[in-house]
Amino acid sequence: MNEYPMQIEYCLSLFDEREPIKVFDVGRHETPPSHAYGPSVRPYYLLHLIERGKGYIQRGGVKTQLSAGDAFLIVPNEVTLYGSDEREPCTYYWIAFYGEYCKTLIEKCTNSLCMRYQKSGLLALQTLLENSPNDHIGCLNALFEVLNSIKTTRKTQTNDFSAVFRYLENNYFYPVDVASLAARFGYSRAYFSTLFLKQTGETPHDYLTKIRIEKAKAYLREGNYSIEEIAYSVGFSSLQRFCEAFKKRTGLTPTQYRKRFTVK
Repeated sequence: MNEYPMQIEYCLSLFDEREPIKVFDVGRHETPPSHAYGPSVRPYYLLHLIERGKGYIQRGGVKTQLSAGDAFLIVPNEVTLYGSDEREPCTYYWIAFYGEYCKTLIEKCTNSLCMRYQKSGLLALQTLLENSPNDHIGCLNALFEVLNSIKTTRKTQTNDFSAVFRYLENNYFYPVDVASLAARFGYSRAYFSTLFLKQTGETPHDYLTKIRIEKAKAYLREGNYSIEEIAYSVGFSSLQRFCEAFKKRTGLTPTQYRKRFTVK
């Protein structure tokens, strides 16, 4: 990196790509105006979080403008050039890591090389540097926090709701709050509900109710559970709510449904 007075860096270990995952280098750089680094290639992953100011990264001849709140990832053997704005130079934190598991880990977090980050990631790096990092467990904890902080918007870019559907199918028996569900997958509640309606033709609440009713039908046909036991088992907060929702969806009460469709 450029030898500038406002740069802090800790190189933590010798590079050995056979490690499953290891943090190699962390630091903070308050860049001078028009600062630039590269073009260069690295054998490890390098993730930057811009704290303030503006900058850019260039790869494959394409320049992407960046500002405070943005993160950018450099992958092994990628030729990159990045730099700082002339009038509003950026201050950024970075964390470098490598190992056989890194590619899998990154794929679980993001499908993008530039993204927004949550403040928890920046705080993790600030804390790590303030404590003068010298143990690998602490560095890994910081890395996972940073990776988690960039994960929130990756799925939303493709509006891929398959993970949402799987989550509801696997967790229908728990209380599910729409706002919490939206946050889990990186959406605001309003935007999540709008997208969900476009994809399914139903609200999140109605979609979840449909799953619960289908599960209840199976219990009614094939088991000897009481109506009340079934109601709570599929996630309803009361017997009355279950019976009302069931009749609205099927035109029958749970008892009527059981009598008509019980497997003999």
